[in-house]
Amino acid sequence: MRRVVILLVLLVCASAHAEKKRRIAQGLAGGGAAVSGAVVLAGFVTAPDATPVNKPVMYTGLGMLFVTPSLGHFYSGQYLTWGMGIRAAATGLAIATLETQYKYVQCDDAMSSNDPPCKVLGNDAIPLLGVAAIAFIGGVWWDTLDAGDAADRYNRDHGVTIQPSVQTTAQTVSAGISGTF
Repeated sequence: MRRVVILLVLLVCASAHAEKKRRIAQGLAGGGAAVSGAVVLAGFVTAPDATPVNKPVMYTGLGMLFVTPSLGHFYSGQYLTWGMGIRAAATGLAIATLETQYKYVQCDDAMSSNDPPCKVLGNDAIPLLGVAAIAFIGGVWWDTLDAGDAADRYNRDHGVTIQPSVQTTAQTVSAGISGTF
């Protein structure tokens, strides 16, 4: 009988919504952002000769940066975040800038004026790319800082706390459950 009561208490507790820990959400968001940032940095450090970046590594890191700062929110049951929206808008601005802000000039290593022109960024592209980069980093920052609050929101919205207790003596077994729902 004692085992049945203990098993019932454990089953009730296992089926309840688990409380989300603020520190875990913050650690997931901060750790995800840090690892992704390190991959982006590795894209610059591991660049092959005569190229400024290792594009596959850098693009992998940027793709990771789009998702991993939101890991704390995912842990807390929130799958779309303000930070993701900010990062998506910043990515859209960067892509639009890179698609529309080019101009053609004579290449520095051209042998004659008949050589094909080089495609370079126009004067308006740099400030727009700077705004996009700042916004992207701001989206990472937003999700990293908001991860703990996302766990708090989950706990408040679900409001489930169960505390089982089992007490045994030589002749009796007492079990109880207390909580807020």
